[in-house]
Amino acid sequence: MRFREALQHTVFWKVLNTILTFFINVLLVRMLGASFSGPFFYTITALSFLVLIFSWSIESAITYYGSKNAVNIPSLSRFILPLMTVQALVCMLVLKFFPLSIDTRLAFIYIIGNLAILYFTALFSAQRWFASLNVIIVLVNLLLAIALGGMYFFNTPVSTNITVYAATHPQVLYIYSFAMQGIALMLYFFARRKNQSAVTEKNNALIKKIIQYATVAFVSNLLFFLVTRIDYFFVHKYCTAVALSNYIQVSKFGQLLLFLPSLIAIVIFPYASGDDEDNYLDKVQFFCRVITGSFIPLLLIISATGYWVFPWLFGAGFTAMYPAMLFYFAGFFSLSMITVLASYLAGKAMLRANLNATIIALIIVVTGDVIFIPLWGINAAAAVSSLGYFACLVYLLWIFKKTIGCRITSFFAINKSDLRLLLNFLNNKKADLDHHQ
Repeated sequence: MRFREALQHTVFWKVLNTILTFFINVLLVRMLGASFSGPFFYTITALSFLVLIFSWSIESAITYYGSKNAVNIPSLSRFILPLMTVQALVCMLVLKFFPLSIDTRLAFIYIIGNLAILYFTALFSAQRWFASLNVIIVLVNLLLAIALGGMYFFNTPVSTNITVYAATHPQVLYIYSFAMQGIALMLYFFARRKNQSAVTEKNNALIKKIIQYATVAFVSNLLFFLVTRIDYFFVHKYCTAVALSNYIQVSKFGQLLLFLPSLIAIVIFPYASGDDEDNYLDKVQFFCRVITGSFIPLLLIISATGYWVFPWLFGAGFTAMYPAMLFYFAGFFSLSMITVLASYLAGKAMLRANLNATIIALIIVVTGDVIFIPLWGINAAAAVSSLGYFACLVYLLWIFKKTIGCRITSFFAINKSDLRLLLNFLNNKKADLDHHQ
């Protein structure tokens, strides 16, 4: 599947999945309320940190080496199941000593489910099975949305106590959905691959390359996770549970703004890693200009409506979202650009540049959070994060200029032909984005 087709096939399903994910989030927040939704999602963030530690960013290496040479994929797939078995055993041991506000079994299900999603999503991406990947994820989220919607609209009594193992809790259904996604992806992958070719490269040699690549990616991803989530820790420490809930929803709402960049990055990475097509720098610059053009009207809409929309959508306890969102908006724009730029650099194995950019952002975020959150709460957290992301963006743009020799204005200077190219791209016409300069 060529780049244009891959992105076109992905757009519809990603839009649908984003809508479902947003609907699921709103249902959970309204059922749990401002006092309990924040602590729950804070716990989920802590578990996501463990997922990152256990995965060691192996999924990045799988996508990279699988995209460079499809003959590696059988060996990669055989490596995953033994790896997950070891990780499951270690996970059970670690969770015995890890402080949690939810049942240990649920934490285990969340972690292993997400590990399966990471690894098999990487294999799907390496083979460019974007349509199948998106369909499976959307179907599972649709089932979850229906289940949660039924609980909410039929006024099913909801307990906020998730220290017990009960399938009637909306939080439990939410955690189960990750296991369902992981299992579905795994079964589909092995069913489709069962009659395909054998390995031609020695397994041990490939595994060594995977670990080397993944280790560098892990350090970068770990730091980036801290950059984007360390503020949760300081808000949790210095602010109320209601303030934490407001801030986490600002962050999650911002993830909606990252829809287009993440969509582009998912497709860019495996194609930039391969050798079958070129001119991906032109594509990166084009889509960065699309992101710039998209954020301008979004800022106007959120500025005009957010004060009323956020409390109406999430509940009366979410009045603090609006100012925090305005402080965070520049950060979301910067993070959107970073997502695309970093994906291209990772596909070109320029991981050190991503690592340096993340270190710069982390220093700014941690320093600012320690100084300002105790004084000005979640608005300070949002402003500091924006500053950190902007510094990260500036560094990556400097890397593009220094190592690739491109002009910085090419990432921002919107021109009339961009709209025509975008419409032609989405309409599957013959206008040639591939050769756009």
